[in-house]
Amino acid sequence: MKNLLLTGLLIMTTFATAAFATGTQPMDTRALELDGAAVRALATALPAFAEKAPASQLDDYTVHVNPSRDGVVQVVFEPRLPEGEPPTLGGSNAAGPEVNVWVRTTGGYAVEKVTLAR
Repeated sequence: MKNLLLTGLLIMTTFATAAFATGTQPMDTRALELDGAAVRALATALPAFAEKAPASQLDDYTVHVNPSRDGVVQVVFEPRLPEGEPPTLGGSNAAGPEVNVWVRTTGGYAVEKVTLAR
């Protein structure tokens, strides 16, 4: 009887703590919503980013797709600051440079201009 009680307690403890083995998960995980025009602008900007920052990994970046102004969408590839690295001026860090791509949306999607920050 004593072994049965201990076994039951062990099983209940295992199930109660099993969810914590995967680590903490954010409570508010929302889907990212982009309209088709923003997706097309981003798809057009990706090759320009790869050309300007060939050694950079897209996973190390936050991408901003700004609303269209006069038929041009600005897509900003902002490098995330690696943990422990102090912020520096210049728009670049160990992850790579900040790349700005302007995409013309009228008359088909095409890259109009590409610049590096500062």
